[in-house]
Amino acid sequence: MVKSETIFSRLIGIDTLISFDGIIPSPADFQLKLTSLIERLHKELIAEDHTQEESETLCRTLCRYFDIRLTDRQQNNALSWQRYSLVHYFYGYNTSEDNLPLAAQIEPLLHANSKTLFRCARQLLTLLIQQEGQTEELLSLRAASHERYFSQEDAHSEPSEFEAVPQSEARTASPRLIVFIIGPFAGKWFNQNNLSTGNGNGIVWVIATHATSLAKRIAHVREQHTEAGILAFFPLLADGFEKNGILIEQIAAWQYALSSTRLPESLPCMLGLYTRLSLERSSHDPDQAIWSGNLTATPVSPSELETRLIGLLSTLKARDNSEDIHAIQRHALIGMLVSWLAENRIMSALQNLFDGTQLSLTDVAIADHGQGFTRHGAWSRWLAEKYGILPGLSGSIALPPLPSVQLPPLMTAESAQSPLPLPPIAPKPARRRWPKIAAILALLACLAGGAYVFSHTMLNLLTQRKSFGMFVRESEATKAKRYGLAGAAPLFKKGSSSLAPGSEEILKEIVSEIVHAPEQLFLIIGHSDNTGSEAVNRALSTERARIIRDWLVKHTGLPVDNFIIEGAGNSRPIANNDTQEGRAQNRRVEIIPLSTQGK
Repeated sequence: MVKSETIFSRLIGIDTLISFDGIIPSPADFQLKLTSLIERLHKELIAEDHTQEESETLCRTLCRYFDIRLTDRQQNNALSWQRYSLVHYFYGYNTSEDNLPLAAQIEPLLHANSKTLFRCARQLLTLLIQQEGQTEELLSLRAASHERYFSQEDAHSEPSEFEAVPQSEARTASPRLIVFIIGPFAGKWFNQNNLSTGNGNGIVWVIATHATSLAKRIAHVREQHTEAGILAFFPLLADGFEKNGILIEQIAAWQYALSSTRLPESLPCMLGLYTRLSLERSSHDPDQAIWSGNLTATPVSPSELETRLIGLLSTLKARDNSEDIHAIQRHALIGMLVSWLAENRIMSALQNLFDGTQLSLTDVAIADHGQGFTRHGAWSRWLAEKYGILPGLSGSIALPPLPSVQLPPLMTAESAQSPLPLPPIAPKPARRRWPKIAAILALLACLAGGAYVFSHTMLNLLTQRKSFGMFVRESEATKAKRYGLAGAAPLFKKGSSSLAPGSEEILKEIVSEIVHAPEQLFLIIGHSDNTGSEAVNRALSTERARIIRDWLVKHTGLPVDNFIIEGAGNSRPIANNDTQEGRAQNRRVEIIPLSTQGK
């Protein structure tokens, strides 16, 4: 997509946020954001060799459109938008074109030689029809430009994103596919889907809230359903966390947990992004999501997340005939969503997750879901900072639905006899006994011939641990510091993430050692006692780890990137939770030095 179309898409995205009852905290700041985008659009149009007259016409029409949109919007009457009029800002108060209807301003652009200007005008016409209704003048303009659009070489229709599985194939006696829902949102937002079976379509959804439970459940599935395919689904709610940094930390915690846990096999992983993208909702099921992207159970080659998202945007653009207002809105906001992921290093964190663990990214889909969130989270705050507008809040919230997943066709009796049968989904390797016997004999021979070498090597290995490319080194002094911190007086009061009196004295004991290792990475793991629910304890333990991290950053002067935090909740007690003393010991934080190089 050329730069001018990207900027125009951002303006469409802002209009979409307005249609979501968007909140404008500062009209002056909002005007500044709009004028900046329109100025950039004009510069890019000129740089792309569009004529000065046509570029000026498009920008003037956009100014008129937003002025009318914001002035007529009843809940924004308090804005007194006339004071911030874009037309007055750019063109002054005495313009003869102010009284022209917008349709008359759009019409010349529909006859422009430039395909870019033509597509922009078509989308702007669709927005105008959405606001003013299907007047005869507007419908006439759309009909006149309809033939030109479909006569272009690059205009073509695409098949629907999901094809339903025929009922004759869908219902099976045993599951054909097990999908593990993982990630920081799995337990809280998808727990109702644990062990759900869809509509008998051969797919079973299983919640795995931690890497260890994922490994155990994969092993169990392999014992019970040897021929079933296994996939992972990593959902990400754009406003699920208050800040971008918290989301990145949660992704990094999953990366560390997965890299420290040996899964029975590598897992193809589907990524699902959830947010509100358009006004389109089904009247009989308003909580149903509209998905962009394609999730399939057929194994495909892993690919980079950025490549997948760019491909998804290209597909959406190819399907957009500039007449479906909801498709226009989704395309614009998905473009913004991709920018948010890239600019805030969330995309990088996700890519590191797939590169550094046994997960391999295969598919990406984005859900247009809900009526907004009950709070403004990381995504909404970025929109406010970047474009001066917040999405409107919803009085209620619906749990995110599961995506549709295409299954490969069932094997028939004829296809089973075919010399080229369809490949099974992630089949379990055949068990052969003789390689295991040979391996055992070889191991015994090595042990018998090299007992001394083996013992000497083990002494060296006791000081370091290796886990899938990441080495964790703990010297005796560091180890003592670690366990001294964990077993010292309580750092936190019950149910609180505030440091207890005397905690800072304990932390000061390790500051000098951390300062002398400026290149060292440190994993900070927060823990809690068993008081409260699992979700509350995990959030509280994460907050405790963050408090320690912030204290260390302040007192050591090291960058925040030197510290990775994880919340373990009450899953790893070191004392009996039945006593007050034991619970106090479990309200702790562990600090573990990490290294990316084994020595």
